Amino acid sequence: AVVAHGGESQDASPIPLASSFSSMEAMQVRMVNGGLVDVSLRGARTVADVRQRVAVALEVQDREYVEVKLLNGVDALGDESAVDSLDVDAGFLAVLNRLVPDWYPRGKYMLEDREVLRITGIGRDREDFVAEFTDGSTQNVGRALYDQAVGEWSWQQVARGDRLWAHPPEKPADSGGWYDIFTTENVCKGAVRSVGAIAGFIAGCTPSDYTSPLFDLDDDFDAFFCVGYVMGLTAWGLFQVAKLAGRVAKS
Repeated sequence: AVVAHGGESQDASPIPLASSFSSMEAMQVRMVNGGLVDVSLRGARTVADVRQRVAVALEVQDREYVEVKLLNGVDALGDESAVDSLDVDAGFLAVLNRLVPDWYPRGKYMLEDREVLRITGIGRDREDFVAEFTDGSTQNVGRALYDQAVGEWSWQQVARGDRLWAHPPEKPADSGGWYDIFTTENVCKGAVRSVGAIAGFIAGCTPSDYTSPLFDLDDDFDAFFCVGYVMGLTAWGLFQVAKLAGRVAKS
Protein backbone atom coordinates (compact mmCIF):
# COMPACT_ATOMS: atom_id res chain seq x y z
CA ALA A 1 0.00 0.00 0.00
CA VAL A 2 1.18 3.58 -0.74
CA VAL A 3 0.32 6.57 1.43
CA ALA A 4 0.90 10.17 0.31
CA HIS A 5 2.40 12.67 2.75
CA GLY A 6 3.00 16.25 1.54
CA GLY A 7 3.33 15.21 -2.05
CA GLU A 8 5.74 12.39 -1.29
CA SER A 9 4.87 8.75 -1.49
CA GLN A 10 6.04 6.13 0.96
CA ASP A 11 5.19 2.53 1.66
CA ALA A 12 2.84 1.73 4.57
CA SER A 13 3.05 -1.72 6.13
CA PRO A 14 -0.29 -3.49 5.77
CA ILE A 15 -1.94 -5.07 8.75
CA PRO A 16 -1.30 -8.84 8.51
CA LEU A 17 -4.58 -10.70 8.20
CA ALA A 18 -5.39 -14.30 9.15
CA SER A 19 -5.68 -15.45 5.55
CA SER A 20 -4.40 -18.98 6.03
CA PHE A 21 -4.50 -21.88 8.45
CA SER A 22 -0.87 -21.23 9.42
CA SER A 23 -1.72 -17.61 10.27
CA MET A 24 -4.63 -18.74 12.41
CA GLU A 25 -2.41 -21.16 14.31
CA ALA A 26 0.02 -18.32 14.97
CA MET A 27 -2.66 -16.14 16.54
CA GLN A 28 -2.49 -16.18 20.31
CA VAL A 29 -5.35 -15.99 22.76
CA ARG A 30 -4.63 -14.16 26.01
CA MET A 31 -6.61 -13.46 29.15
CA VAL A 32 -6.88 -10.04 30.76
CA ASN A 33 -4.09 -10.96 33.20
CA GLY A 34 -1.76 -11.65 30.25
CA GLY A 35 -1.84 -15.43 30.56
CA LEU A 36 -1.94 -17.49 27.36
CA VAL A 37 -4.90 -19.76 26.66
CA ASP A 38 -3.82 -23.22 25.49
CA VAL A 39 -6.11 -23.61 22.47
CA SER A 40 -5.71 -24.62 18.84
CA LEU A 41 -7.41 -22.38 16.27
CA ARG A 42 -6.56 -24.57 13.27
CA GLY A 43 -9.51 -24.74 10.91
CA ALA A 44 -11.54 -22.04 12.68
CA ARG A 45 -13.40 -19.94 10.11
CA THR A 46 -15.55 -17.61 12.17
CA VAL A 47 -15.28 -15.90 15.53
CA ALA A 48 -18.04 -18.24 16.70
CA ASP A 49 -15.66 -21.17 16.10
CA VAL A 50 -12.90 -19.43 18.05
CA ARG A 51 -15.24 -18.51 20.90
CA GLN A 52 -16.42 -22.11 21.25
CA ARG A 53 -12.85 -23.45 21.35
CA VAL A 54 -11.75 -20.86 23.90
CA ALA A 55 -14.75 -21.70 26.09
CA VAL A 56 -13.78 -25.39 26.03
CA ALA A 57 -10.14 -24.56 26.80
CA LEU A 58 -11.25 -22.47 29.79
CA GLU A 59 -13.78 -25.15 30.84
CA VAL A 60 -16.72 -22.76 30.82
CA GLN A 61 -18.57 -24.17 27.81
CA ASP A 62 -21.35 -25.57 30.02
CA ARG A 63 -21.63 -22.60 32.37
CA GLU A 64 -24.85 -20.99 31.29
CA TYR A 65 -24.15 -17.69 33.03
CA VAL A 66 -20.58 -17.15 31.84
CA GLU A 67 -20.01 -15.43 28.50
CA VAL A 68 -16.71 -15.47 26.57
CA LYS A 69 -16.04 -12.11 24.92
CA LEU A 70 -13.32 -11.85 22.29
CA LEU A 71 -11.43 -8.75 21.19
CA ASN A 72 -9.02 -8.33 18.30
CA GLY A 73 -6.94 -5.31 19.23
CA VAL A 74 -9.51 -2.79 20.50
CA ASP A 75 -12.36 -4.25 18.45
CA ALA A 76 -15.03 -6.42 20.10
CA LEU A 77 -15.89 -9.31 17.80
CA GLY A 78 -19.26 -10.68 16.80
CA ASP A 79 -19.79 -14.36 16.02
CA GLU A 80 -20.36 -13.65 12.34
CA SER A 81 -16.91 -12.07 11.81
CA ALA A 82 -14.61 -14.05 9.53
CA VAL A 83 -11.23 -14.89 11.02
CA ASP A 84 -9.42 -14.12 7.76
CA SER A 85 -10.29 -10.45 8.25
CA LEU A 86 -8.61 -10.14 11.66
CA ASP A 87 -5.28 -8.63 12.70
CA VAL A 88 -2.93 -11.57 13.25
CA ASP A 89 -0.40 -9.65 15.34
CA ALA A 90 -3.09 -8.36 17.72
CA GLY A 91 -4.34 -11.89 18.39
CA PHE A 92 -7.33 -12.40 20.65
CA LEU A 93 -8.12 -11.09 24.10
CA ALA A 94 -10.58 -13.36 25.94
CA VAL A 95 -12.75 -11.82 28.65
CA LEU A 96 -15.04 -13.91 30.84
CA ASN A 97 -18.22 -12.05 31.64
CA ARG A 98 -20.63 -13.18 34.35
CA LEU A 99 -24.22 -12.82 33.21
CA VAL A 100 -26.83 -12.24 35.90
CA PRO A 101 -29.85 -14.48 35.08
CA ASP A 102 -33.10 -12.71 34.25
CA TRP A 103 -34.86 -14.71 36.96
CA TYR A 104 -32.46 -13.62 39.72
CA PRO A 105 -34.13 -11.23 42.23
CA ARG A 106 -31.66 -8.37 42.53
CA GLY A 107 -30.79 -7.29 46.06
CA LYS A 108 -32.68 -10.13 47.77
CA TYR A 109 -29.98 -12.61 48.81
CA MET A 110 -27.11 -10.56 50.20
CA LEU A 111 -23.82 -11.26 51.97
CA GLU A 112 -21.63 -8.29 52.83
CA ASP A 113 -23.18 -6.09 50.12
CA ARG A 114 -22.82 -8.78 47.44
CA GLU A 115 -25.60 -10.78 45.82
CA VAL A 116 -25.28 -14.53 46.44
CA LEU A 117 -25.97 -16.49 43.26
CA ARG A 118 -25.41 -20.00 44.61
CA ILE A 119 -23.56 -21.99 47.27
CA THR A 120 -21.57 -25.18 46.72
CA GLY A 121 -20.01 -27.68 49.10
CA ILE A 122 -17.57 -30.53 48.55
CA GLY A 123 -16.56 -33.20 51.03
CA ARG A 124 -18.10 -35.75 53.32
CA ASP A 125 -18.57 -33.42 56.26
CA ARG A 126 -19.83 -30.56 54.09
CA GLU A 127 -18.80 -27.98 56.62
CA ASP A 128 -16.83 -25.90 54.12
CA PHE A 129 -18.79 -24.12 51.41
CA VAL A 130 -18.12 -21.62 48.65
CA ALA A 131 -20.52 -18.78 47.88
CA GLU A 132 -20.60 -17.48 44.31
CA PHE A 133 -21.79 -13.94 43.69
CA THR A 134 -23.41 -12.20 40.74
CA ASP A 135 -20.25 -10.13 40.16
CA GLY A 136 -18.31 -13.34 39.43
CA SER A 137 -16.38 -13.40 42.70
CA THR A 138 -16.34 -16.29 45.18
CA GLN A 139 -15.75 -16.60 48.93
CA ASN A 140 -15.18 -19.48 51.33
CA VAL A 141 -18.05 -19.60 53.82
CA GLY A 142 -19.14 -21.84 56.67
CA ARG A 143 -22.12 -24.07 57.20
CA ALA A 144 -24.09 -21.19 58.74
CA LEU A 145 -24.64 -19.41 55.41
CA TYR A 146 -25.73 -22.63 53.71
CA ASP A 147 -28.22 -23.33 56.50
CA GLN A 148 -29.49 -19.76 56.26
CA ALA A 149 -29.99 -20.10 52.50
CA VAL A 150 -31.89 -23.39 52.82
CA GLY A 151 -33.87 -22.37 55.90
CA GLU A 152 -34.47 -18.63 55.86
CA TRP A 153 -34.21 -18.09 52.09
CA SER A 154 -35.95 -21.38 51.14
CA TRP A 155 -33.22 -22.24 48.62
CA GLN A 156 -33.38 -25.52 46.72
CA GLN A 157 -30.82 -28.25 47.45
CA VAL A 158 -29.19 -30.56 44.91
CA ALA A 159 -26.82 -33.40 45.87
CA ARG A 160 -24.63 -35.51 43.62
CA GLY A 161 -22.06 -37.85 45.12
CA ASP A 162 -20.13 -35.94 47.77
CA ARG A 163 -21.07 -32.55 46.33
CA LEU A 164 -23.90 -30.29 47.38
CA TRP A 165 -25.48 -27.26 45.70
CA ALA A 166 -28.04 -24.72 46.81
CA HIS A 167 -29.68 -22.16 44.53
CA PRO A 168 -32.54 -19.63 44.76
CA PRO A 169 -36.10 -20.97 44.42
CA GLU A 170 -36.63 -18.48 41.57
CA LYS A 171 -34.32 -20.53 39.34
CA PRO A 172 -36.53 -22.23 36.71
CA ALA A 173 -36.47 -26.01 36.69
CA ASP A 174 -35.79 -26.04 32.95
CA SER A 175 -32.84 -23.64 33.13
CA GLY A 176 -30.26 -26.42 33.49
CA GLY A 177 -28.07 -27.58 36.33
CA TRP A 178 -24.95 -26.10 37.84
CA TYR A 179 -23.17 -29.38 38.33
CA ASP A 180 -20.16 -28.66 36.13
CA ILE A 181 -18.48 -25.94 38.16
CA PHE A 182 -15.63 -26.87 40.49
CA THR A 183 -14.54 -23.61 42.13
CA THR A 184 -10.94 -22.53 42.39
CA GLU A 185 -11.11 -22.28 46.16
CA ASN A 186 -12.14 -25.91 46.53
CA VAL A 187 -9.58 -27.05 43.95
CA CYS A 188 -6.87 -25.32 45.99
CA LYS A 189 -8.26 -26.71 49.25
CA GLY A 190 -8.29 -30.25 47.83
CA ALA A 191 -4.73 -29.89 46.56
CA VAL A 192 -3.49 -28.66 49.96
CA ARG A 193 -5.24 -31.53 51.73
CA SER A 194 -3.82 -34.11 49.29
CA VAL A 195 -0.27 -32.80 49.64
CA GLY A 196 -0.63 -32.79 53.44
CA ALA A 197 -1.92 -36.37 53.53
CA ILE A 198 0.82 -37.64 51.20
CA ALA A 199 3.58 -35.85 53.13
CA GLY A 200 2.20 -37.19 56.41
CA PHE A 201 2.04 -40.77 55.08
CA ILE A 202 5.67 -40.62 53.93
CA ALA A 203 6.73 -39.22 57.30
CA GLY A 204 4.78 -41.96 59.06
CA CYS A 205 6.55 -44.64 57.03
CA THR A 206 9.95 -43.34 58.23
CA PRO A 207 9.32 -42.46 61.90
CA SER A 208 12.99 -42.69 62.85
CA ASP A 209 13.80 -39.81 60.48
CA TYR A 210 10.95 -37.60 61.58
CA THR A 211 10.40 -35.48 64.68
CA SER A 212 6.82 -34.33 65.09
CA PRO A 213 6.33 -30.56 65.52
CA LEU A 214 3.26 -28.88 66.98
CA PHE A 215 0.32 -28.86 64.57
CA ASP A 216 -2.59 -26.51 64.07
CA LEU A 217 -5.47 -28.92 63.47
CA ASP A 218 -7.62 -26.05 62.14
CA ASP A 219 -5.20 -25.77 59.22
CA ASP A 220 -6.06 -28.03 56.24
CA PHE A 221 -2.46 -29.06 55.55
CA ASP A 222 -1.66 -29.83 59.20
CA ALA A 223 -4.90 -31.73 59.79
CA PHE A 224 -4.47 -33.97 56.74
CA PHE A 225 -0.74 -34.36 57.45
CA CYS A 226 -1.69 -35.86 60.81
CA VAL A 227 -4.16 -38.22 59.16
CA GLY A 228 -1.56 -39.31 56.62
CA TYR A 229 1.06 -39.66 59.35
CA VAL A 230 -1.13 -42.01 61.39
CA MET A 231 -1.82 -44.12 58.30
CA GLY A 232 1.86 -44.21 57.39
CA LEU A 233 2.90 -45.06 60.93
CA THR A 234 0.32 -47.87 61.00
CA ALA A 235 1.62 -49.25 57.71
CA TRP A 236 5.20 -49.04 59.03
CA GLY A 237 4.20 -50.87 62.23
CA LEU A 238 2.47 -53.65 60.29
CA PHE A 239 5.52 -54.02 58.09
CA GLN A 240 7.79 -54.32 61.14
CA VAL A 241 5.51 -56.96 62.68
CA ALA A 242 5.47 -58.94 59.44
CA LYS A 243 9.26 -58.72 59.18
CA LEU A 244 9.68 -59.90 62.78
CA ALA A 245 7.26 -62.78 62.20
CA GLY A 246 9.28 -63.79 59.15
CA ARG A 247 12.46 -63.90 61.16
CA VAL A 248 10.81 -65.98 63.91
CA ALA A 249 9.49 -68.42 61.33
CA LYS A 250 12.99 -68.94 59.90
CA SER A 251 14.62 -69.52 63.28
